[in-house]
Amino acid sequence: MEKRFFIKTPGEKAFFIFNSVLMFIICFITIYPFINTMALSFSEGTDAMRGGIYFYPRKATIQNYTTVFNDNEILRGYMITISRTALGIITSLICTGCLAYGLSKKYLIGRKFYITVCVISMIFNAGLIPTYMLYKDIGLLNNFLVYILPSAVSTFNMILMKNYFEHLPVELEESAMIDGASTLKILWKVIMPLAMPIIATISIFTGVGQWNSWFDAYMFVPKRTDLHPLQTYLYRVISLSQISTENPMEMQLLERLRTNVTTIRAATVMITTIPIIFIYSLFQKHFIKGAMVGALKG
Repeated sequence: MEKRFFIKTPGEKAFFIFNSVLMFIICFITIYPFINTMALSFSEGTDAMRGGIYFYPRKATIQNYTTVFNDNEILRGYMITISRTALGIITSLICTGCLAYGLSKKYLIGRKFYITVCVISMIFNAGLIPTYMLYKDIGLLNNFLVYILPSAVSTFNMILMKNYFEHLPVELEESAMIDGASTLKILWKVIMPLAMPIIATISIFTGVGQWNSWFDAYMFVPKRTDLHPLQTYLYRVISLSQISTENPMEMQLLERLRTNVTTIRAATVMITTIPIIFIYSLFQKHFIKGAMVGALKG
C-alpha cells in the first residue's frame, strides 16, 4: 500500500510553514510577558532600574521574594485572596448547581419564565451606582461577604450546568426515586458524581474570577484595608509607583517599596499568578470536557 503523507504539495508545505511561524509568534507574544516578569522578579532593584532585562536577570537575587513574604500586609492580602477564592467556589457551586438542576427539569412549573429572568439579568446590568447603593442598604459595604454573595449565582455557569444535567440519563434518577431517594439525595449521590467535568469547569471559571478580582475591594471595601485581597494591594503598589500621594498610610507603603518597587511588583505578580496557573493545569482535562459538553444543546 502506498504511503500517503499529510504534506504533499508545495502549497501545503507553504501553509504548514506559515502556520508554524504564525503559531510560534502568537505563543511568543503570549509567554514573553510572563518570562519578562519572572526575570524582573529575580533581579536586583537598582540593576532593574537600568533596563535591558528581557529573558533573564543580570544580577539574580531572591531578595524581592523575601521582602514580599516578610511584608505582613502582603501575607494578609494573600490569605484574603485564598479565602475568598475557596469560599467563592464552594458557594457558587452550591447555589448555581441547585438552580441549574431545578431548571434542567422540563416538568418544572414556570421553567421558561425563570430561565428568561436569568438570561435578562445576564444581559442587562443595573450599573455601578445602583449596585453600590444596593450593597450599602443590605450592609455589604466594608464586609467580607461582598466578595461572596454577589457572585453566588452566575447565569452563564448556570446555563452550562443546566445543559450538562439535561444530557445525563433520566433512568438513573428514576431508579434512585424507586429506591426511595429524595431530590437532594439524588442530586448529591447520583448527579454530582457524574458531573465532575462541569464542576471542574465552573470551579475554574469562578476561581480565576475570584483570584484575579481587585475592583470590588477597591470600590466596596474602601475603609477596611485589612480585607483587601492581594490583587488590590498590587494595584495600590502600581498606582503609588506612578503618582505622588499625601496619604500617610500610602506614603508609608510607598517608602517601604520605593527602592525596589519594580522588582517587588514583579515578584508579587508572580506569587499571584503561579498558583492559578498550577490549578488550571490540573483541571485542564476536565475543563475542556465540561465546557464542550455543557455548551451542547440537545
